[in-house]
Amino acid sequence: MIPETMPDGSELPRLTIVTPSYNQGKFLEATIRSVLLQGYPNLEYIIIDGGSTDCSIEVIKRYEKYLFYWHSKKDKGQADAINQGLNKGSGRIFGWINSDDVYVKRTLYKIIKAFQAHPNCVVVHGNRILINEIGEVTGWVSLPSFDPETGIYNVCSETAFWQRSAMNEVGLLNANLQFAIDLEFFSRLYKQGKFLKLDDYLGYFRCYSESKSSTIAHIGREEAVREWKQLFGSENRDGDLTQRKSFLQFLRLSAELIKQPRLIGMPYLSYRLLQLNRNS
Repeated sequence: MIPETMPDGSELPRLTIVTPSYNQGKFLEATIRSVLLQGYPNLEYIIIDGGSTDCSIEVIKRYEKYLFYWHSKKDKGQADAINQGLNKGSGRIFGWINSDDVYVKRTLYKIIKAFQAHPNCVVVHGNRILINEIGEVTGWVSLPSFDPETGIYNVCSETAFWQRSAMNEVGLLNANLQFAIDLEFFSRLYKQGKFLKLDDYLGYFRCYSESKSSTIAHIGREEAVREWKQLFGSENRDGDLTQRKSFLQFLRLSAELIKQPRLIGMPYLSYRLLQLNRNS
């Protein structure tokens, strides 16, 4: 169980977590339970459903009394849904977890302890575990720190939390983007202050095969390059990281053995494309 106070006796800060969802009923319950079973006592958990027509509403209603807020109505996409949730929250620390991902046990307490030990950090994040459609572990991913100089972007959204004060400075997610939503948001936060990467596995990222057109991949790559260049004045984030020597080097040094090695070498943007394609 999570203690009711921090180690120094201070009150646990309020933590707001948002889950955007649309027709992800077969995964949603695992996501909800992974949040609630953290046992964090000062939690605002918000679910923004985009008008699902599957079993999602039935799932949400089973946990309704534990939620701070939820609704189910049409939205303008993932970023818009997340922003609606963020606007509802009053936490000092924020995070979002997509409706097919899962938190590792005690993740929330580890995050809060890290913010207490490093109060000047604007974002705390960690490593991810890969799982397939039925929840089997397919690999473990441990990446180097976010480094715009080498084009390394490693912030896994299901492991990342940020301070409200920093979000107030940089604004919410850019709802005009389709694919580079989290890359653009966390890059703005990176320019606002320090990031702390924990050497710990904090989230399960669900990743499984879905067909997608080369046109969608091309659009996503171009969007990521454009946003990266606008923020950092560089085209290092070129969407073909597997061809870059630095990327291959840090994969060899920092990635643990995984059952499906091809997954570890797939750029983060490709994961996002897969995720968005299956949610569409």
